Amino acid sequence: MHHALGLTLIRQKRPNDALNEFRTASELEPDRSRYAYVYAVALHSSGRVGESIDVLKDNLVRHPDDRDSLSTLVTFSRDSGNIGAALEYAERLSRLVPNDCELNRLTDDLRARLK
Repeated sequence: MHHALGLTLIRQKRPNDALNEFRTASELEPDRSRYAYVYAVALHSSGRVGESIDVLKDNLVRHPDDRDSLSTLVTFSRDSGNIGAALEYAERLSRLVPNDCELNRLTDDLRARLK
């Protein structure tokens, strides 16, 4: 219910209220990785980048193979300048989807940027 209310609040252009609902949803139902993912994206959209990355990392502790969290951590880490972390998450994701050509190119690019 909190997750759905958060989505409604986003549509009503009330992002701060939505954040509270997304946080509550992710805390009440930690087994639903999607709730933490949505909360993290909402945090990031509100400029709270560090918190969003922390939420995604915590989500990976509970759901180590969550593709959305891994993919988003690649992007958020890369965009915040942490290429090493972005590469680590990209490599983890590559183990889950080894034949993804775009992901393989991204991983190669991240490796090159670290050199």
